[in-house]
Amino acid sequence: MKRKIIYLTALFALCMILSSCGLVKITSVNSSDLSPQPSAIPTPEIKQDRYTVSFDKDEIFLDEIYRRAAEHIDPYIEQAVKLMNSVREDRISFKVIDYDYSKRPKARDTIKNNLSLKVYDEMVEKAYSFEDYCFDSNSFSDDLFNIAVTANDAVRLDYPYLLLYCDMKISGNKYHSSYYLPGDWINKSCSDKELIKSQVRLYDCIVERILNKMPENLTNQEKIRYFVFVISAAVSYDTEYETYGNNYQAYDALVNGKALCEGYSLAFYYLCQQSGISCWYCLGEAPYELGYHAWNMVETEEGPIYIDITWYDTEDLGENYRNGKTTYLFMSQEDYDYYGYIEKSKR
Repeated sequence: MKRKIIYLTALFALCMILSSCGLVKITSVNSSDLSPQPSAIPTPEIKQDRYTVSFDKDEIFLDEIYRRAAEHIDPYIEQAVKLMNSVREDRISFKVIDYDYSKRPKARDTIKNNLSLKVYDEMVEKAYSFEDYCFDSNSFSDDLFNIAVTANDAVRLDYPYLLLYCDMKISGNKYHSSYYLPGDWINKSCSDKELIKSQVRLYDCIVERILNKMPENLTNQEKIRYFVFVISAAVSYDTEYETYGNNYQAYDALVNGKALCEGYSLAFYYLCQQSGISCWYCLGEAPYELGYHAWNMVETEEGPIYIDITWYDTEDLGENYRNGKTTYLFMSQEDYDYYGYIEKSKR
């Protein structure tokens, strides 16, 4: 210790001599300046997520059904938004056409028989009001079978939403409404209208929640990607075919989380319809598919873009997108023809 003090004293004296000769300039320093100083490290730039969604843990819901809807779908919405932020920008860019679905040609316009038109209008009015309708052979002078079936086929095409809970049933010489729980079908009639309404509302609330929690200022192409990711997160393919034959499988997809290709496609179609995006629900044949297959077509300024969510929905959804493997998601007409899709009908 003494040796260290002697060394520092000699060093100070030397500095004073050199300073007097003008060789060293001594300036006063603060004690804080003598402490070790870390080297300058640049502050990393924090990357902000492009897409955001927020959930209020103290949110007050309108009613219990809406709370159930949010509890069910919110995790999938959050997962979809995270995926949107993690994947690269779309390699294919297109401008999706806005659309007013009220202007789309209706099957009703092709009906020539006035009695079928009358039956059609009553079916739609009664079904939307959850009221019963019934037509019997005594009420019509013409062939009731052709009149009623023609009207019902047109209603099914123009208002697929009604198939969520209502369809026409034939009993002897009577053609009447048959109400059933969403996710069931015509052979499982249900007389509890209030229970049916509550389950229909659950489906409607889930759709509403998906739309309300959609990130702001999305282009139509980004909305499509958001819908695809929500559906893919929320739905698993029904490998046991438990939902086969159900009239409206979009309910199975969004509420029960299990559906066939019809459920994937109808759910996507309905979300696009509610957002004013020009979309078609397509039925036909696809390569390696036994029987009918369902997919969607979206109209863009550059031409049609085809979307097959069923085939795109894999366990490696995010990884596939990150690697640019968007096969079956944004198919051009050339891709679509190359894979061998054959369209039988669309609506």
